[in-house]
Amino acid sequence: MKQIRDLLRPLIGLLAITAIFLILAPTIRQWPAIRDILEQSTVMLIMATGTTIVLISGNLDLSVGSLLALITVIVGSLLYSGSPVWLAISVGLLAGALCGVINGIIVVKTGVPTLIVTLGTLMIFRGFANMIGTGKDMSRFPEVFKVLGGGFTGPFIITLIAVVIMWFILSKTKFGFGVYAMGGNSEVARLSGIPVQMSTVFVYLLSGLTAALAAVVQTSRLDFATPNRGQAMELWVIAATVIGGTSMFGGIGGVGGTIIGVLIIKTLQAGLIHLHVPSFWQQVAIGAVIILAVWIDVLQRKRAQRA
Repeated sequence: MKQIRDLLRPLIGLLAITAIFLILAPTIRQWPAIRDILEQSTVMLIMATGTTIVLISGNLDLSVGSLLALITVIVGSLLYSGSPVWLAISVGLLAGALCGVINGIIVVKTGVPTLIVTLGTLMIFRGFANMIGTGKDMSRFPEVFKVLGGGFTGPFIITLIAVVIMWFILSKTKFGFGVYAMGGNSEVARLSGIPVQMSTVFVYLLSGLTAALAAVVQTSRLDFATPNRGQAMELWVIAATVIGGTSMFGGIGGVGGTIIGVLIIKTLQAGLIHLHVPSFWQQVAIGAVIILAVWIDVLQRKRAQRA
């Protein structure tokens, strides 16, 4: 029941935003516009599932946008050199998981705040992406690879699988219970027998893996790879996750709210475009929504502490 109540606020927000744009922008009512919103949501949602579990655990990952760029050029380079599609995808996913593990190990072994660690790896991953991908013409990939991101069916199925797996991990496993406990109070979780350090590493592994999967889907859809991908994407996925009800302070949230949060972001972007609002005003509007969502989160936390 509480989970349903937690979903109501972002769901009402999504319905309100949708209703406003349906009235003000008639062109958004057409199926091609709606389908475009859903298609554009897939890559962000895949990545946001990993960000959700990171935030619930009480951590932060700012490196996912740069990691998406790194995996993009790794997969693109392998495909361009003639490697089999299955090998390129496998290497990309393994590289994403490895980068996530590196993030987690640095966090647990150094004690450096996750903001600083992942800000550092954001720059490191972006640097490696530029070293690998700059000056290369990585495009025109095999047709079988384009199936993953082309059209609506492929990305939708991959996104659905990612959402279901992450929902199952958070809701139905002992590890998922531990993630919520860590976000609530990591010291109490440790004293309760939860392997906090190992769980933290695994949380970052999942974040890296979902970023890599998002990179594969996006590269497949656009049919070319470049190290410039994923600019500021970490901010978008964090924003969508928080708007969907996941707390920046840890211990609260879920994949269901993240789905709604991503749809809010993408609907707001599409609606402003259909209203011919300049891009800088789009950034202002979405930034205001992010601040409002975090403010609501802060107020809820203060209310819970007083209770």
